[in-house]
Amino acid sequence: MLRPNGVLFAAFISRFASAFNGLFEGLLGDPLFAEIVQHDLDTGHHRNPTENIFYFTEAYFHRVEEIEAEIQEAGLARERTLALEGPGWLLQNFEVWWKDSKRREQMLSLIRQLESERSLLGASAHIMAIARKSR
Repeated sequence: MLRPNGVLFAAFISRFASAFNGLFEGLLGDPLFAEIVQHDLDTGHHRNPTENIFYFTEAYFHRVEEIEAEIQEAGLARERTLALEGPGWLLQNFEVWWKDSKRREQMLSLIRQLESERSLLGASAHIMAIARKSR
């Protein structure tokens, strides 16, 4: 229960997380993982019928518009929707960028500019919605 004027911070998994992870980690070569990804894309319901921990668990993967609809249905006012990883998670040499202060600042500046860009939100594996209860 949220108090009047209370703030909600809610994290979601993007509908496209397993697809991007499959590409990034090379998992799509396994036909079973490719089926899992297709099911995620079609329904949002991620199911892992294997014992492979790299194929994740059971969860619901959201589209941005679903997140915003759920917030509205709960009677909350959405303040912001943000990409938690932003494009930084796609860097294969993230550690190199992070250790170099100039590259790190360049990367963080770019992430700050893109974190709320609506057309890119689903490209982040995780999305955060910030909402407020007005009543």
